[in-house]
Amino acid sequence: MYICPVCEHAQHKHLYTIDQGKLLTCQNCQLVFYVPRPTQDELTTFYDQQSYRQDYAQSVMSSHNFTKNRYQELKKIVSKQQPNLFNKPHKTFLDVGCGLGDLLQFAIADGWQVYGTEISPKAVLQAQENIREQILVGDILSLDLPEAHFDLITIYHVIEHLIDPIPTLKKLQKLLSPEGILFIETPNLDSLGSKIRGKNWSNIVPPEHINYYSSQSLANSLTIAGFDNFKLFTNAPYKIESVSNWSEPLQMVARFIYKITPIFGMGTALQAIVFPSNKQ
Repeated sequence: MYICPVCEHAQHKHLYTIDQGKLLTCQNCQLVFYVPRPTQDELTTFYDQQSYRQDYAQSVMSSHNFTKNRYQELKKIVSKQQPNLFNKPHKTFLDVGCGLGDLLQFAIADGWQVYGTEISPKAVLQAQENIREQILVGDILSLDLPEAHFDLITIYHVIEHLIDPIPTLKKLQKLLSPEGILFIETPNLDSLGSKIRGKNWSNIVPPEHINYYSSQSLANSLTIAGFDNFKLFTNAPYKIESVSNWSEPLQMVARFIYKITPIFGMGTALQAIVFPSNKQ
């Protein structure tokens, strides 16, 4: 019997059979999750592999322009909710799953006091070559961080990796300052790419991704974790790698289609702005 890692219900339906396992849809909270679940030690070993680090280093996500665009988008989204947050004289930023610390470098340049966490010891050592700030190795649940301290917490493409996402969300709620914002981004199960490609969607890559979120299941997860004030939306991709070999006219059509997908909730990434719970 498999138990949903979000709501702990045992009623589910089979979605896909893939790579020595399968994807199940929870009938209660709608999370799609991979089984069998890996252990934390297995994941730590997986993320510390040189091949994994090399694959990331060669991807578009490791580029300077990609990270710059990500930070500018973050600043635009957060500023709409808390206009004065970026102008605070002493503002604190926590990036959970910071990788090599690329996003933190932009935050430092913008006057933030930064902290980062990363499960891979090798990535942390590399990040510390460029950032003399607080880069901590380990799962967020195992780290001693000050509560009600952080004005902005980001968790980019991490929640889909977690064995037990709810304890992490609860921990982040405790770390948020009273006026703070938690920003989440994860692949969108309701995206155009997911709808078209089905089990061959590029984000179905266990054991790297073991949770797959739609707007409904992410909202349910946040509610279960104790949050009662959040906004969900989707965004268009920075670059559409799957059409890079197409002719330029066809690429233009694809870029236009993907640009309008967020209007219908079908953007590539699912994003959430989350505020501290009023129930605390």
